[in-house]
Amino acid sequence: MKEPNEANRYHIPLKWHKRPTEAQIADAPDQELEKWAHDPNCIEMEECAKALAERYAKRESIREKFRAARAAKREELQDNPFDPRTEVSADAKHIAGRIVIHLWILFVLLPVIIGILLALAGVFK
Repeated sequence: MKEPNEANRYHIPLKWHKRPTEAQIADAPDQELEKWAHDPNCIEMEECAKALAERYAKRESIREKFRAARAAKREELQDNPFDPRTEVSADAKHIAGRIVIHLWILFVLLPVIIGILLALAGVFK
């Protein structure tokens, strides 16, 4: 690790204030925080390292909550594999298929057959 050089010491780049605030450190991207936390010439090195550690800890806790929720959902699906809100039962698919077939026969095939029979009977001239 580099040694701090008193001539090159600096504050983190500021947007509107003369001194860095916690909000500015919290709003900084991860790459900038890592750079400042590992640079011994940065005056706010400890604050940046602390903010970065808190950010990583918060992300890890969110990941753990997500993993726990996913594991709970997986266990629930193993106990009851059918979810009526997102899945369609085989019976419903069969009934819907039969309805579609009957409607197709009624509205497409039957008029075509009637039209052919009437044409053969000579009704159309």
